[in-house]
Amino acid sequence: MRGSARWLRRVPTLAAVLAGAALVVPSGSVHPTSISLTTIGTAKAAAGDDVTTGLTDAIQLIGVHLDTGRAVAIGLPRDLYVEMSDGRARLNTALRDEGPEGVAREVDDLLGIEPDVVAVTGFDGFLSMMGAVGDVQVDSPLAFTTEEGDVQVRRGPNTFDPDEALYYARTRETLPGGSDFERAANHQRLLLGVLERLREAEDEAGFMEAVTLSALGGLQTDMSPPQVYRLVQALTTVDPGRTDACIIVGTFGVENGASVVYPDVEQARAVGRDAQDDARLQGGCRDGSG
Repeated sequence: MRGSARWLRRVPTLAAVLAGAALVVPSGSVHPTSISLTTIGTAKAAAGDDVTTGLTDAIQLIGVHLDTGRAVAIGLPRDLYVEMSDGRARLNTALRDEGPEGVAREVDDLLGIEPDVVAVTGFDGFLSMMGAVGDVQVDSPLAFTTEEGDVQVRRGPNTFDPDEALYYARTRETLPGGSDFERAANHQRLLLGVLERLREAEDEAGFMEAVTLSALGGLQTDMSPPQVYRLVQALTTVDPGRTDACIIVGTFGVENGASVVYPDVEQARAVGRDAQDDARLQGGCRDGSG
């Protein structure tokens, strides 16, 4: 059943999993044993700015199937050129121009998965959340130096503190290919590292409560504290070894003097259909990578 998206607004600081991110949770009527979260990285804003008015850097739709412990992450690069209410535009303008409900609508239009809860956060919220989570390990296939902070990312395992994780998530220009496709894949690797840390520490006294409080402290939401706590707990049911990841691809072009990516709509719809019911990609990413 379709309905308007509810959302969580920025107060002094907001918390989520990625810098400047929004969480989108599709209705339980889509599948009663699944949860999907969309993280949306926004452009850097000054202290006190409302991040819902900013541009987005990347979008990740993360589906979690509670019965099987499976999860899938679908990355939507910021330059995807999509149809919005006032005409076609880059996806990174959806939050600024159409608000959280517009973001939910664009995710639904592209992937066929309708979000109904959107929570918006900024950099301070990311650091707050990561401070509660603690250092995370990220396995990188790429070696590079972050644009900010001069973090030396090695091929293989890397351990990041909250600031280093933020620099890692923000970096694009110094990646080997300098692309948002690479950055979106790095976001997925960071999310996997956060998941592994949550599972590793969930039995430590007070850990899950601290993570929940770090999110609640900066969020205004119609979700009660117990509901947020259960949501965080639900993430720990995911087996890191039973996760799939995919980036929606397309062809490059120029519109109004700006670089854009015309999305492979066939791929996006197929991946969405594949992942919707069981949070897995049995048909693969369908991006030509094999």
